[in-house]
Amino acid sequence: MIRRLALLLIAALMGAPAPAAPGPKPPPVPVADQAAAIDYDRDVQPIFNRRCIACHGCLGSPCNLKLDSFAGVQRGGFALNPYASHLSAYPRTDMDAAATLEEWRKIGFYPVLAQDGAARENLDGSLMYRMLAAGSANNRPGFSREALTPVYAKRYAYACPATPAALAAQLTQNPARGMPFGLPAIDPQDFDTLTRWIGAGAPGPTPQAQQAAARVTQPEAVVRWETFFNDPDPRRQLVSRYIFEHVYLASLVLEEEPEAHFRLVRSATPPGEPVAIIGTGLPYDDPYAYAGVKRFWYRLHKEIGAPMQKNLFLWRLKRADIAYLTHLFLGPDGPGAHWDAQAPLDPPWGIGNPFSVFRAIPASARARFLLEHAQTVSSGVIYGPVCLGQTATYAVKDHFWVFFLDPKADVSVQDPALGLATWNTFMDRSIFGNADYVDAYGKALAKLRPQGWSVDAVWNGGGTDRNAWLTVMRHGTNVSVVPGAQGGTPRSYWLMSYSGLERMYYDTVAGFKFWGGDLGKLETLLFFNYLRQEFEDNFLLLLPPADRRAVRDTWTQGIGSLALDLIPFAGADQPSEVKTDPARPLTALVAQIARHLGPTIAGPPDRLNPDLKPVVDLKAPIATYDDWERAISTLTVIAGQPFTRYLPSVILLRLNRGHESRVYSLVVNRVYASQYALIFQDGEAMPARYSLSVYPTVINGFPNLFIELDLEQAAPFLSALRGVASPAAWDAFAGHYGILRNSARLWPFYDWITEWNFKQRKAEAGYLDLSYYDVPE
Repeated sequence: MIRRLALLLIAALMGAPAPAAPGPKPPPVPVADQAAAIDYDRDVQPIFNRRCIACHGCLGSPCNLKLDSFAGVQRGGFALNPYASHLSAYPRTDMDAAATLEEWRKIGFYPVLAQDGAARENLDGSLMYRMLAAGSANNRPGFSREALTPVYAKRYAYACPATPAALAAQLTQNPARGMPFGLPAIDPQDFDTLTRWIGAGAPGPTPQAQQAAARVTQPEAVVRWETFFNDPDPRRQLVSRYIFEHVYLASLVLEEEPEAHFRLVRSATPPGEPVAIIGTGLPYDDPYAYAGVKRFWYRLHKEIGAPMQKNLFLWRLKRADIAYLTHLFLGPDGPGAHWDAQAPLDPPWGIGNPFSVFRAIPASARARFLLEHAQTVSSGVIYGPVCLGQTATYAVKDHFWVFFLDPKADVSVQDPALGLATWNTFMDRSIFGNADYVDAYGKALAKLRPQGWSVDAVWNGGGTDRNAWLTVMRHGTNVSVVPGAQGGTPRSYWLMSYSGLERMYYDTVAGFKFWGGDLGKLETLLFFNYLRQEFEDNFLLLLPPADRRAVRDTWTQGIGSLALDLIPFAGADQPSEVKTDPARPLTALVAQIARHLGPTIAGPPDRLNPDLKPVVDLKAPIATYDDWERAISTLTVIAGQPFTRYLPSVILLRLNRGHESRVYSLVVNRVYASQYALIFQDGEAMPARYSLSVYPTVINGFPNLFIELDLEQAAPFLSALRGVASPAAWDAFAGHYGILRNSARLWPFYDWITEWNFKQRKAEAGYLDLSYYDVPE
């Protein structure tokens, strides 16, 4: 089966068109007022932020061009498409893969700017200018949306032209491919600014501006954390190594400096000197060999590029956390009190097996760290640096809740080796290795918990830690996670063990080579399917044995039924101490867990997605936001409503009442018979079970459609939405209420939602990505 899936994946993704033949140059554009000073930080980067990073902000963006900083602009583009099929590895394209422009050119990145000639030469030789000029000439509001449909349909096979001649030929054949691609042209004033900047040689920020951007306003806070991470004690160094491998993708926000983002990096330079990032491909690669140094330091590196919502997730650090982490891992009366004296404190590098590498650290301390940072660690899986995960997300269901085992009830904490002869079994991604692990977990569970689990086995976060309950949503090619019970009651649930969370993280994050070939990515996908099954099965062990298999068969149907026979159900006949209602065991179990975790962790009552619906006449006028929320709640988390099968993944709605506006995300929850189908997943779709969830904020970084309404339009909007029952009806609805990608209203709305996002969500806010806006998913 694995071989067949691999061949299908390769065949489905194979192919990339050759560059077009050379064509005519763009018409001359006057470079007005060339002597006028243009400041990069003041005049240029803000344009890129407002109009360009909506598609060119994350790893793997079109042509691998990142415009969130001058370093990305100078680096330029790369012809290899990371989403096209490739059996062998591609070069790394993350911003840490090279330190100089010369190194980027050796990798294969080509310039998108010409910077050494006269103004006309710089313009003619700049790919960026040619694309912007084509967009300004052809993509005025009202342009044909259909002209680019074939390009979007084959976007994973697209290859970028790397020379002005090749680009000119392509634009001659397809004038609509100018920039911003498939969106309205930038304002004439912005185009003039970029024209003058490119013509002048595209100068970057001044040294003074770079120093100002990197300046830390509370340096003593950075010093405290760098001192903590660089303590020379061998045990503390192993703890720092463990923490780094789990948070290296996160944006750190310090209590003392809440407006800034930092990264925890490994540097060849000590604190007090400029950071020299040791950019290994994987976080557990050998920094000494990679950088050719005898020592490295953990540093907090201030991020100066524009944040992208898709990639942004936080690790918030309070000053008191230094003492807490010290207690957690090293305190004489804490979880980390009893280290394994036989395990090495300086294990070898290059091993992606945390169970072996960090076995000196007590498993109870490692488990507590992961639990108390579950949203951050899970976000590493969900908000990785790549633009999308069109293959990996197939293994994720559209809406589910995640709970965690309390370390006291988790046999992978109580018996870390699970009786296995080798730690390698934990990270064996084959179906046989996974079966051995699951079987060992089940046997350890039967030995250590012969009566099974009670509801107390679910970690309750002390009644206050919202990491104890997470809501996960899939949106086609990307995924979101939020704390608490959100989106209404889902169809399925996870109960994650310490070992399961580690296995998931190292498979999909720490050990994931985004630049690797297709077969390695396929292995990751298949292993994630095994993990999902493990977590669902763990949850089912809370039910009475007689109720488990029926639910398991309901959650996974179709082709996935074959996989259920291949993946052991660890502890399937294990007793349970939970007493449920025989008439509705799953509902009763979730209610017990909710009472056990408490209202602080669950979050406030979900008025937008209630199980018990209010009685509302959708034709009645809606005068207040309370009226609106009651009305739309009658359409949420109800399976089988026809309109849900036609909705895109995420709609961002601005609802106005006079000068007040609120933002809601309308998210469709699709249901599939199985997540094991890779190429033909649509054949497993069960649209009769689709539903809608609504959230009172921005969800996800990839909106599919913007809608703006005044409150008096809300009632007819909901009536019209409920009446959508065909593709043609959806097109008419979207055309009437939606802001389509050729609309003159698109950029004003994008600017408004960006301002709202940063004002309301502060450090958690980033720019939204429009790569998949108003296009077929």
